Amino acid sequence: MRWSDIDGDYLSVRRSITQKLHNKDLETPPKSRSSIRTIQMPLPLVKILNEHKKRQRQLANFSEDSRILGDERCIRDSTIHKRNEYYSSLAGVKRIRIHDFRHSHASLLAHMGINIQEVARRLGHAKIEETWNTYSHLYPKENEKAIEVLNAV
Repeated sequence: MRWSDIDGDYLSVRRSITQKLHNKDLETPPKSRSSIRTIQMPLPLVKILNEHKKRQRQLANFSEDSRILGDERCIRDSTIHKRNEYYSSLAGVKRIRIHDFRHSHASLLAHMGINIQEVARRLGHAKIEETWNTYSHLYPKENEKAIEVLNAV
């Protein structure tokens, strides 16, 4: 992500990075058209990013095209992995893979009753079936809700 990908509390996802050795990272469009999306960010994240941007603006080479993490070169996957290990250990919680944060995001939304279409949109899934096949087990109470509605008629 670059600072230019953020507009207020909205983040535009429009690129993918394949990390290569020797600073030859490959920047391409995401793997599907539906992966190109704009999503609203929660206010705590917006606040953290604003504070981070304020610090980065102090750097001589800062621009809106700077990467949010890593400046000219993306922060390395190995660095993210090591920091994830360190902070999960520090917090005394089980370490999960970085990709699992994506699943946690979707699971939280599903658990809170957010429509499966919105979950699919936020994840950038081309077909809602992809989301449904992965997260349908998180919607078990839908049958109970449907019966409550019908019983009230």
